[in-house]
Amino acid sequence: MAEQPKADKKAAESTNPPQQELGDTPVPPWKMPAPAEKAAVEPVRRALAEGVAEVDSQAKADAVIEELVAETAGETTREVAATEPPTTTAAQAAKQVAQAEQAAPPGQKAPTVLAATAKVLATATDEEREVVAQAAQEVLNPEQQGAADVADAPQRQYLRQAVLKRLKPLDALDAEIFLAINHLPHTHLLNKFFYLITFIFTGGAAWFALMGLVTLRDRRLGWRIVRESALPLALATALVEHPIKRYFRRRRPFITIIQAIVIGKKPGTWSFPSGHSATAFAGAWLLSRYWPKQGKFLYGVASLVAFSRIYLGDHYPGDVAAGSILGTLLAMFLRWLPWPWRKR
Repeated sequence: MAEQPKADKKAAESTNPPQQELGDTPVPPWKMPAPAEKAAVEPVRRALAEGVAEVDSQAKADAVIEELVAETAGETTREVAATEPPTTTAAQAAKQVAQAEQAAPPGQKAPTVLAATAKVLATATDEEREVVAQAAQEVLNPEQQGAADVADAPQRQYLRQAVLKRLKPLDALDAEIFLAINHLPHTHLLNKFFYLITFIFTGGAAWFALMGLVTLRDRRLGWRIVRESALPLALATALVEHPIKRYFRRRRPFITIIQAIVIGKKPGTWSFPSGHSATAFAGAWLLSRYWPKQGKFLYGVASLVAFSRIYLGDHYPGDVAAGSILGTLLAMFLRWLPWPWRKR
């Protein structure tokens, strides 16, 4: 009989893992939550754990998703942020979620707390968003926090299946692949590696930096690359990030309920196609014109960038595939145009 409490405790820890150490989610040092902020949002973690614990069947999970989808009415995180008061401190974020939990009708704690957390994530400043996101991840997606070998609680599975049921067949397949990749064990080292990859390729920064380094070493070759490739790369990036994304208006995988379940901390414009992937493959194609023997390496780097977007929870695989193809095609077309300075 003495062993029973230990067994119960071990089972509880497998579904509700202990709070992760500060810094498991890779962020720039200036955005890293302080220990006091982590302590301040403990009510968020507790409320989420208690709310999700109520989702003890697939039918309840389906009802939670229906209610959340009806409440959001297709809004993006930016649209939510524009209509809700800003959250400026970790304590304020915790208070909002705790108040929502207390006001929740019987049996409605899960949708109420998840919706309140999603609103806080949409309206918080960078630092507060990060600390709340870490609390949400520790409860709803411990893999994303770097917790290895954590048994997936049935409540999380119910909620994910409820989301997938609402999707069209191709979208559901895209989401299944997304979840399979995004829910791989996220070790500290891999988190930092893929965050660094995606960070330095934002807007094609790494490709432009490479052009600059080549110019310092070989001025003639460097200026030739800049003349022929810099503008096509910048235009390809801009076209994907603005008019093309606005035309398709696909929501990112972490919006609404998936926002909390998957990663819960990324700000959002539209998802399709992936701008990072488009820029990475556009740059790889452009630069491989000058170094054909290094083409495999350049495309390998571009593939890592594309994979990082799924691993970090920012894009579906379909977004990444479309962005990679579109970026390459745009680079080909824009480089082919007869720009006047190329003739010189």
